[in-house]
Amino acid sequence: MNIDVLAICSHPDDAELCCGGYLIKANRCGMKTAVLDLSSGDMGTRGTAQIRATEAKEGAKKLGLQQRLCLSIPDGHILHNEDNISKVATVIRQLKPKIILTPYWEDHHPDHANTSKIVKDAWWFAGVKKYPIEGETHRAERILYYISRYRIEPNFIFDISDVFAEKTSAVLCYGSQLYSKSSSEPITQISNPSFLEGWEAKQRALGSSIGVQYGEGYIMRTPVPLNDPRAVLLDVAGII
Repeated sequence: MNIDVLAICSHPDDAELCCGGYLIKANRCGMKTAVLDLSSGDMGTRGTAQIRATEAKEGAKKLGLQQRLCLSIPDGHILHNEDNISKVATVIRQLKPKIILTPYWEDHHPDHANTSKIVKDAWWFAGVKKYPIEGETHRAERILYYISRYRIEPNFIFDISDVFAEKTSAVLCYGSQLYSKSSSEPITQISNPSFLEGWEAKQRALGSSIGVQYGEGYIMRTPVPLNDPRAVLLDVAGII
């Protein structure tokens, strides 16, 4: 199956937290969407790889994905090396996405930063005929880098106001990672009782900057290309 939008992420729940709105809206527009998790999250402080695999299946349903794959690279050891580049490039050739979503190349988590580097190289080599992997050559038209914890000025902000409830529902599939009064596992950043409040506040701030309720910010390595003069028109009153 050829995919229109492929999110390539480090761990289960990254797609839901960081680019879930884009994936849900793309699906609503009739685009085929998929997520490639590089690891199963097996090194996470809370839960297990098996629990997170079940949660990822539920998250995939909420996002409306056509496919969700996992390369099972050891969590915490997602290294920028030839082996991992080849694995990701092979999936790109298999799914032939038009758009790739992946973490911004500077991030607090080494796995996230390395995932970004792997994807950039895999995107290139997937389109190189003599690169020694299976499948027909393919190079996605765009790579969009989503923003995680660092405060980075995005190139553009995607209005997700109409799907924020669905995005939140997808995130809540990861009960093992989020705050629970009944859990005896150690508290992490994401399981802190205030995490979801702060997560929502960031998206409110991004949305507010373009005059909407919620937004997701994205980076492109090149200027955002436009070829239609009408594309710069905004449908939000008061934004100039």
